[in-house]
Amino acid sequence: MDRTGLRAWGGAITTSLAFPLAALGAALLVFATAGVSAGLVGALVVALVPWALLAGQVRLPPWAMAAAGAGVPALMSVGYEAPGAIFLALLAVAWLAATGGLRAELGAGAAAPEVAAFAVTLAAPVVGLARYGEWREDYPFPVFFGTGTLLAWLIGRILRRERQLVAALTDAQGRLDAAAAAAERRRIAVDVHDAVGHGLSVVLLNVVGARQVLERDPAAAGEALDRAERVGRESLDSVRGIVGLLREPAGDPTGTRPPPPGATDLAALLHTAAASGLALRSEVSGDLSTVDAYAGLAAYRLTQEALSNVEHHAPGADVLVRLTREPGRLAVSVRNGPSRRAASGGRGGGTGLDGMRQRVGALGGTVSAGPDGDGWLVEATLPLRDGGAPGAASGNGAAAGGPRHASGGQSEPIRPRDASGGPSEAEATAAPSRPRPGRGGTVEGR
Repeated sequence: MDRTGLRAWGGAITTSLAFPLAALGAALLVFATAGVSAGLVGALVVALVPWALLAGQVRLPPWAMAAAGAGVPALMSVGYEAPGAIFLALLAVAWLAATGGLRAELGAGAAAPEVAAFAVTLAAPVVGLARYGEWREDYPFPVFFGTGTLLAWLIGRILRRERQLVAALTDAQGRLDAAAAAAERRRIAVDVHDAVGHGLSVVLLNVVGARQVLERDPAAAGEALDRAERVGRESLDSVRGIVGLLREPAGDPTGTRPPPPGATDLAALLHTAAASGLALRSEVSGDLSTVDAYAGLAAYRLTQEALSNVEHHAPGADVLVRLTREPGRLAVSVRNGPSRRAASGGRGGGTGLDGMRQRVGALGGTVSAGPDGDGWLVEATLPLRDGGAPGAASGNGAAAGGPRHASGGQSEPIRPRDASGGPSEAEATAAPSRPRPGRGGTVEGR
């Protein structure tokens, strides 16, 4: 209740404090409608006992309230000719109707005290009129109190229903909060997987390449280690940004957190992958600078995950990345051929494909991944927001020094040399040659 800010009129304050105070006021009406006598005072004390216990936060059995709170006042109104006592019975009827939801554990018999109190309160004015009055002159008396009994019962029912609705809303909000927290955990897991998984793959490829050529080509080994260091720092910055979101959910007050990558950063991503030894060829059609930030981030992460999967599951395979900017949509395709080296074991059952589907599905796009001939194909279509303009895509590829041309060209990867000065047979299959422009905006790495 405190967390949601919701309050029920039929809650603990009403049933444990407001009702007893009203009963104390109704007790004064008893003496206003009847003379004071020892018997009347004693009966009134008995009728007030359940209200005193209720004010003291004592859990009251329903039958105790029905007997002492409604039955005794009804007897007082008839036995001592004190019609004001019926107001105490009306309060008992309202309390039993309001707290009936608290007695659900009693089963089918939970409504019996409520029904008994209602019947006794309804019958008391009729019996009093039959004993002391005349029907022709005093018939409004039972009609008045009968209507009051019905209204008291309805008020109690309204309070009960209102309390139940508040409890249901509080429970629903708790479930929504739990679902939102679970969704946020899944999103963070996907972000960490995307940022760290691909970064570590590139770092390992560069470190392995540097180790292979360290003695023969120290300069190339140094370049590989520089790339590994740069990619590692970028991955670390991404993780820090994700952790920063957890620490500061309201946003980044300092404005120092790097912007998320976008479509214009894809060229830098392909450049880094090719320079790390991936046999990559890319085809880009259209102006990626007009892609909105959401679609750009999804396309970047999808391409990043697809390349990371190639590096782990099909090392040495040829990869073709197609990026097509069309009116209203962005098409992404990543296809790899058969593996030319043994894949590293111990990896599987990750969250990469699920993360792809979640990202693309959240934007209303489609994604498919599966075997394609002797290789693997990942295809996605992302709807674009209307009104995209140049510069609308987010990303910081230019700041990082990544290439910005639409063809997605790559720098020369590390090429270990054998004793004769050329690449060894095994190394040649893993390392693409210097990229050269192809036709139709194609950059070929092999």
